[in-house]
Amino acid sequence: AKNQRSRQCISAAVDMAEVGRAIGRNAELRDLQLDDLYCLDRQDVTLSRWMFGLLCDGINQNQSIEELTVCNFSHNQWSIGQFLGPFLANCPSLRSVCVMTGGGYTRSPENMHLLVAPLLERNDPLDELCFIETAVDDGMVVALVGVFLQNPHLVPKKLQIASCEFGLIGCQALAKLLKSPHCAMEILDIPDNYIEDDGAACLAKALVRNTTLKVLSLPENRITSAGWEVFAPVSCYVKRQYDQYD
Repeated sequence: AKNQRSRQCISAAVDMAEVGRAIGRNAELRDLQLDDLYCLDRQDVTLSRWMFGLLCDGINQNQSIEELTVCNFSHNQWSIGQFLGPFLANCPSLRSVCVMTGGGYTRSPENMHLLVAPLLERNDPLDELCFIETAVDDGMVVALVGVFLQNPHLVPKKLQIASCEFGLIGCQALAKLLKSPHCAMEILDIPDNYIEDDGAACLAKALVRNTTLKVLSLPENRITSAGWEVFAPVSCYVKRQYDQYD
């Protein structure tokens, strides 16, 4: 049984490495989605990380991918920044990074730093950075904003933190970013979090003098009618609910 498993692991590793090399060589590839990586090996974390590393060795050579989506990563999905560090830092065509679904046991500021550390080496910002249904809480939003305040040239045009777990403290951090004269963000999409009236007030106050943000999206939070009133003097479009086609 051990010999059979060893042969299966070797075969899978060869396949994973070959897929990685194929991705690395593909100059026509624009959109890469790493989805459902639970299939690597649920029982052996070390083996899983090794095999994923073989895949990423190839991906790190690609210079044409524009959009990267990581979904349902089996272990600490924030370590994607370690596995794909060279790609995230150096791929000149990369414009969008989206981390989706999972990581419920990995919430900490350190994990956010793991993901964004390679982005600090980029010369150009991303157009879009998204976290959807992940474990992004107040501490992780604070960590992300701290990185952007120290490196304002890396602020993306669109920041999406949707269906996550942050509230007032995260809003206070985002307000600091929006107040920064160097913040060029155009869309802040933060629906379905734990934002209440006090968080909304922080954001509204920050936007009074902000001239770059075009859209603030806040559907499905915990904002009352009184909370929405604080956005009256704000010039950007404040989205309160999803449109029919969202």
